[in-house]
Amino acid sequence: MQSIKGQEGKTTDDNKGVLLPQVRFVKCPIRTGLGVLGRKWTILIIRDIGFRKIERFNRIIESIPGLTPRVLSMRLKELENEGLIECLREKKTPTMVLWRLTEKGKDTLPILLMLTAFSSKWYADFIFEDKKPRKLNEIFPQPEARELVMEYLRD
Repeated sequence: MQSIKGQEGKTTDDNKGVLLPQVRFVKCPIRTGLGVLGRKWTILIIRDIGFRKIERFNRIIESIPGLTPRVLSMRLKELENEGLIECLREKKTPTMVLWRLTEKGKDTLPILLMLTAFSSKWYADFIFEDKKPRKLNEIFPQPEARELVMEYLRD
């Protein structure tokens, strides 16, 4: 039986199967990420900008039922302050404002794909009309989807 070091540095067999990081965290990375991504509407806004390529304020409002202009404005500012999106202003009359993911924002896309895979497997009865679970490659047969996930896992 293989032993691993517990949190106090002692080797125990009680920790079999426990995933312990090899570096010490000052703050939990999951909690930290959810502090940004866990706010209401945030993931759906990133989904629309990243996957659906919806870049305009009013189009985002139209694509997410229940999202108000005030809340969208707040979330866009938060995402911009966090470095996940950037605002591009095209010099036309009137000025056209577009939103795009930054490199940091693009790193959220594999997370959203994995969330899609999880939900499509375990909540198929809510998601699909035929209630049949599906794998990610059935939903997104494009090689870009697999490449996104695999590239992120390689880093």
